[in-house]
Amino acid sequence: MAGQSATATRRRPPGPLGLPLLGSALDFRRNPLETFVSAWRDHGDLVQFRGPVPVVLVTHPDDLKHILADNFENYPHPDDFNRKVGVSVGQGLVTTEGEVWRAQRRTVAPTFRREPLERFADVMVDSTERMLGRWDGLARSGKPMDARTEMQSLTLEILARCLFQADWSRDALALGSAVAAQLEHINAKLIAVADIPENVPTPRNRRFNAARKVLDDTVYRLIAERRGAPVDGEAQDLLSMLMHTPDPETGRMMTDEQLRDQVMTLFIAGHETVAATLSWICHLLSTRPAETDRARAEVLQVLGGRAPTMEDLPQLKYLKLFIQEALRLYPPLWQVARMPLKDDVLSGYHIPAGSFLLLSTYITHRNPKFWDNPEGFDPERFTRERSAGRPRYAYVPYVGGPRNCVGMAFANMELTIVVASLLQRFHLDMVPGHPVVMQPDISLRAKYGIRMTLRPVTERSPGAVEVPEVRLPDTAAAAAAAGCPVAHGAAAGEGEKAGGSTAVEEAPRCPHDPAETKQE
Repeated sequence: MAGQSATATRRRPPGPLGLPLLGSALDFRRNPLETFVSAWRDHGDLVQFRGPVPVVLVTHPDDLKHILADNFENYPHPDDFNRKVGVSVGQGLVTTEGEVWRAQRRTVAPTFRREPLERFADVMVDSTERMLGRWDGLARSGKPMDARTEMQSLTLEILARCLFQADWSRDALALGSAVAAQLEHINAKLIAVADIPENVPTPRNRRFNAARKVLDDTVYRLIAERRGAPVDGEAQDLLSMLMHTPDPETGRMMTDEQLRDQVMTLFIAGHETVAATLSWICHLLSTRPAETDRARAEVLQVLGGRAPTMEDLPQLKYLKLFIQEALRLYPPLWQVARMPLKDDVLSGYHIPAGSFLLLSTYITHRNPKFWDNPEGFDPERFTRERSAGRPRYAYVPYVGGPRNCVGMAFANMELTIVVASLLQRFHLDMVPGHPVVMQPDISLRAKYGIRMTLRPVTERSPGAVEVPEVRLPDTAAAAAAAGCPVAHGAAAGEGEKAGGSTAVEEAPRCPHDPAETKQE
């Protein structure tokens, strides 16, 4: 059982022997997802891999709860992760620990409560409608599009508009290229055998440094412009809101450097995980016709062909289940890393201080002890009746606990608005023969993209379609834990009270190469 006295046992978790010296390192390089899943099936919910970097795989909900919530102070990110990601995002919420993190959290959390976020719903709708308007031409021509690329562009535009309001457009192209270069660099650093410092002029480092300069110049210029402008409470963007929100305990305001680091954290992580989720949802909209038809019928019934609003989101109950199930099968943060400061016990096994732990949400979401037909797509598994008795930490698409992301409400509002708008306008069809291959990068992405063609939805009104009733869990905590599109009561980001987490918190990697795992 998690959390027993560390002196209770000195047993080491079971695991594969691997090769002499190398252990499982070559298996990690070949295919980490397959390696983890095979080891879990052979050895159980806690597995230790041998090798140059010993790794402990953690998958049981009780152990995840102990690490992420009950004893989270003992389980910070590994220093190596914070250092590698910090070269891009600085000392933001993802890469800080202890009191520095707590102070940032107190300042940032109020920005992401429901009331401030309501002003951004229209931005999400407008950007989505502009993308769908461009899709009209693709539908008429029959030309395929890549859902992964489209959703990356959309989520970056939404985030930039919400961060910088009207100022984003003049920097849109430069920002998009620079953010992509930063993500590529972080991915490479997290799996590199030898981490080359950024001041060594390799081609990759030159690209990274040039991209970082573009982002720094842009963000610091916008910060300076906001400092010199009068505060307009009716027209604030996220940057202005962060700039004018004091730490509720100390009264201190963020410095320019702290603002830069929070903005960079949102840019680098905040759009990537949402984009990955949306691209997998597009795939499901093509391959799961019965569930897609039901979600579309509900959207047409609630919206009647008009654009969604914030007030509509609670009525899209089946669509919410659809999105939750997509996040279960394709959790954007497919694994996260932790390193205990002190010895501990997980599932009866001794975990020494300094161990490298990988918490696999991908496997947790497929554990048949908690999920019927775990490889199947079944949105109704999240209804009130079927959710009863399921451990809270059996479903952690964006992790959880006190370090859950402050952006939960923002991300889930965006997912719901985009998918609802899409369902009203288009049917999506996979391009025949196109390979769909999971690539576990900083998020769980489609390696070769998701190539699709589009067909217009000819009927934009609900007609006489009857949508079966959906009964969702009652409590605010259960709704938030399941990924409700809006925050309930406490701010999303106040730890276990708010439940769940979202897209901008963390995206650690196994210290080995990414997989080329075919979709199951």
